[in-house]
Amino acid sequence: MKQLFTCVAALLVSATLPGQEVPAPKKGWVFTPMPDFSYNSDLGLKLGAFCDFFYYGDGTVYPNFHHHIAVSAAWATKGSWYIHGMFDSKSLIPGTRVTASITYRDVSDNNFYGFNGIASPFYPELERNKGTRTAYYSNHKQVIRAAAVIQRVGTRQINWMGGLVLRHIRLQDYSLKNYDSGNSLWLAYRNTGLIRADEARGGTSLELKGGFTYDSRDVELFPRKGLYGELYVNGNLDLSHGKYHYAQLVGHFRHFVPLVFNRLTFAYHLGIQHQFLGEMPYYNLPEISTLLYQYEEYEGLGSRYTIRGYKYNRILAPGIAWSNIELRATLVNFDVLKQHVALVLMPFADLAVVTRSYRLEEQKELPGLYQDIRRPLIVSAGIGGKLHINTNFILGIDFGKALDPQLSDFTIGMHSIYLF
Repeated sequence: MKQLFTCVAALLVSATLPGQEVPAPKKGWVFTPMPDFSYNSDLGLKLGAFCDFFYYGDGTVYPNFHHHIAVSAAWATKGSWYIHGMFDSKSLIPGTRVTASITYRDVSDNNFYGFNGIASPFYPELERNKGTRTAYYSNHKQVIRAAAVIQRVGTRQINWMGGLVLRHIRLQDYSLKNYDSGNSLWLAYRNTGLIRADEARGGTSLELKGGFTYDSRDVELFPRKGLYGELYVNGNLDLSHGKYHYAQLVGHFRHFVPLVFNRLTFAYHLGIQHQFLGEMPYYNLPEISTLLYQYEEYEGLGSRYTIRGYKYNRILAPGIAWSNIELRATLVNFDVLKQHVALVLMPFADLAVVTRSYRLEEQKELPGLYQDIRRPLIVSAGIGGKLHINTNFILGIDFGKALDPQLSDFTIGMHSIYLF
């Protein structure tokens, strides 16, 4: 913690340096193709490519945009690959924002740590290990997801929204070479009935959502001030089994507080996702509900996109709440080849809690699959760095550490957007 406070003090000093003039606006189409050479503690070294296309028109909306197209594809060394595309437009239909995405993801070493977070014991020696031929916390997951949402501009920055998500998930025991595939937590859950026979291999579902958003941010992808909120209900229809229908309440609140103009911003996010009707199949537990699928992975509390410092999918439950707290300090701005570049340093802390458990009473009856440990709040902390190009193209890396070794010890995540 002393090191974290030292970083914060250094940021406050650097943030008081004089700012540069506002950069000239971008016009027309601007795109930045990039190789994807990154690392993530859960997935390993990732190799691929991605490109963001932004259309600014005559430049009057810059640094916001009229249209955004994102395409990406990558392969990771721990056994996964994906292709992903997204289209996001604020001008295609006057007064309406239209967003659509499609993703295919195949993860042969998918993390499965059991239900209800810390109630499921974690044994580090059972992680993927070539010497012992063990991959106890692995299974094989394939996901096809197509999503679309519209947001109709209302009054006083309040918009109504509606959308749908078609999701097909297929699961099986891991198919890693040279490992003992008869020894995994996923198989143990199946054999004991914690995972039901009819849901074990996954399924197809159609999700309908409706609600409201509020947005007063100055810049969408890198806000320095303003509020953003979402409140909506998901209704999920089971198209495979006809029995796992459920409804969720989803809420997000994001607040950006300028401390030093254009230099230092305090930002925090509060999120909740709570099932209040029906029964959720286990294979939908990892899904973190979102309006805009800006990247391929929206899974479980943990890793680079929800709670940094935890292993992804470490906390699976039908009711979860979490918070992300950051101090975003712009250290320097400069131009390279007529491109506006900024460097940002960002200490952070993340918190989470389970608000509704999943088959907990059954889990308690199974020796080795449950531990009587309760944490009213689980916490991680770390520091990240961001590289901005023309404000909206963002590359970053985060280093996070969970304060409880049962959740994870240390993680690294590289990505191309802010967490929120």
